Amino acid sequence: MSIIIPAYNVAGYIEMCIRSVLAQTFIDFEVIVVNDGSTDATGELLDEYARRDSRINVIHKENEGVSAARNTGIEAAGGEFFLFYDGDDFVEPYAVKELIETIRDKSADMLIYGYQRYREGVVTETCYPVFDEGLYENDSIIPELLSRFIGFSGEGINRWLKGDKGGLYVENPALWRCMVRADLIRKNMLTFDTGLKVGEDTIFISDLLSCVKRCYVMHKCFYYLVYRESSTIASYENDALAKLQGKLSLLTSRRKLTDRVLLRSGVDIKPYWQGTVVMSALELAFLFSKKNGVGMTFKERYRCYIDYAKDDRVAQIVRSYKLKGKPKIKLLPLLMLKRGWHLPLFICVSVLNMMNYKFDRG
Repeated sequence: MSIIIPAYNVAGYIEMCIRSVLAQTFIDFEVIVVNDGSTDATGELLDEYARRDSRINVIHKENEGVSAARNTGIEAAGGEFFLFYDGDDFVEPYAVKELIETIRDKSADMLIYGYQRYREGVVTETCYPVFDEGLYENDSIIPELLSRFIGFSGEGINRWLKGDKGGLYVENPALWRCMVRADLIRKNMLTFDTGLKVGEDTIFISDLLSCVKRCYVMHKCFYYLVYRESSTIASYENDALAKLQGKLSLLTSRRKLTDRVLLRSGVDIKPYWQGTVVMSALELAFLFSKKNGVGMTFKERYRCYIDYAKDDRVAQIVRSYKLKGKPKIKLLPLLMLKRGWHLPLFICVSVLNMMNYKFDRG
């Protein structure tokens, strides 16, 4: 049993994480902690814990990002099963024991379970998997599980337009909510995409599920996701330029994943995520049309939006999307996008921003 933990500048959190791992009632495991070039006291704290407990193996490396750190951890890990934790979170003391017992009892390749959102010492939300509890096998895994992690479809947008908030729902693809048989990763030579700054879990968990024959879903929480204002995802959500580059990179990675899954299973997963691309174009239009926080002229902001909307891959997906919905304010931007009216769309959402209209996918 191997627990792989990437760690970067989490000196204020890493001890809580490591202590929760060492407090496990199941004791036969190794902890591979990859210090990804931290500039704070993270490395020193990890070395101290490694001196206290021989199960902890600390690997120090130059900063290359969480994907490269996890790949390093996978290469070093020797266990039968893998758990992927983040260095600023923590787990229940019975987590490993119950997960090991369940994955063996169900003869599963992979487990998916729930988690708790945790902020300032308080659980703020309990999150169970959206899927029904139970065993998923073979041909049911891609349409029932993978499809909810990789994105949402064009038909999902149309459901949203009709008032179904679940039409744009995407299940949290974090690897820390999964246990997996290590040989599944090794035999299929799965790695995290080091070219992605965000979305690496989306691609990896989808790749993984396309290889799985038996996956068991548990409606039980073992993991605490700790909120940090300085986390990568929190910073990303407020950075329009980072979002633009992140979405373009993720589009490239999704297309490559689609080819791999088609070759591996004969299933085309493209319809499961094309709606995400359409809505990303609108999201970027709203982000770049805001005057505050971007620091560019109207022309420069419009040019950034166009870099995504007129990308050949994006434009093809938008053209193929069949828009269905009754006239209303949230239909208008989609209609303009579909017809290629990019400048009128950008002006329109600029006005909506001035009116404090909130673009809400939920």
